[in-house]
Amino acid sequence: MSHFCLLRDPDNYVAHDWDMVLDAEGRQYWLGLFARHFDETAEHAVHRYGRSAHKRIAAAREEFAAAVATLRDEPTALPGGKLDIMAMCRLRERVLRTHDIAAPFDHIKDRENASAIELYPDVVRELHTMPVEDKWLHLVESVFAGNIFDLGSPATMHTAHESPDFLTAIENVHPRPWAVDHYDRLAEDLPYDPPPKWTRAVVFVDNAGSDFILGVMPLVRELALAGVQIVLAANELPSLNDLTADETADLVEGLSGIDHDLAALIDGQMFEVVSTGNDIPLMDLSEVTDELNEAADDADLVILEGMGRSIESNFNAEFTVDCIRLAMLKDPRVAAHLVGAELYDCVCKYTPVDE
Repeated sequence: MSHFCLLRDPDNYVAHDWDMVLDAEGRQYWLGLFARHFDETAEHAVHRYGRSAHKRIAAAREEFAAAVATLRDEPTALPGGKLDIMAMCRLRERVLRTHDIAAPFDHIKDRENASAIELYPDVVRELHTMPVEDKWLHLVESVFAGNIFDLGSPATMHTAHESPDFLTAIENVHPRPWAVDHYDRLAEDLPYDPPPKWTRAVVFVDNAGSDFILGVMPLVRELALAGVQIVLAANELPSLNDLTADETADLVEGLSGIDHDLAALIDGQMFEVVSTGNDIPLMDLSEVTDELNEAADDADLVILEGMGRSIESNFNAEFTVDCIRLAMLKDPRVAAHLVGAELYDCVCKYTPVDE
């Protein structure tokens, strides 16, 4: 494991700089949010693992609650004395894995994948009917709409109980201008005509279901059709409803069975799936797999998708190549703190390396 090879200044890279040791008000907000979220996660673990897991689920709840209580009084109590959202994510995952309930949302991921796969052929078919000048904006809005399926945010936790309506979500995407809106500049570089500006893109994927299948896949499929090789980079281990690399590979293969263009792209080696080595919803690019770095070595575009990877972490990270960040803001504190925005607003941040 080493730093991501496309970081501009790895020695000074900071994945996430919201210090809750110094922010007392923010600390109470996030500790309360993680405590409530863990209780909801435990309820889903009961459904996922059944009666035999009740004791270890109860033990996990007790351990996490005790850790939160300690941090309220001693915010430097975690190893290294640092307290931020990334540290809380790591704490949550450690407790879940210690008690052998590491994937409490797997059954929901399976449900949402199946639901999104049913819509996928219609979503792709619609792209073929669109004028090229409309298609790319629609694809970006589809990423926002798909990103509504996120079990890490209280604002969208309801999607654990009922499938999000992707078609309605597209209609309800906040109109432009978005909280961060670089789309006009991005549109100048998108491949309307061959050859494309980019040859190879590393895409850090986020959630299962509509997020990946109806948001990310149509976008990267279109890039691949234009001649851009795609590297899909996903978690090594499960976390919330995030995709793992193994799950991502299975989904891409499954979609190729109902999408002849995608099948041809895969046969032409236009798609690759790699593990980042990550195990939380945020992304620390100071430690990634050699596999990812080998795949990214000759890339000229990075796409960071989802609030955890592109807003809560890596919002200001600098790369040696062009970078696109796409996300819907699903926490009011994150929206206000980082970009002065409101809940459900969107971020399309494009940073070309030559500007």
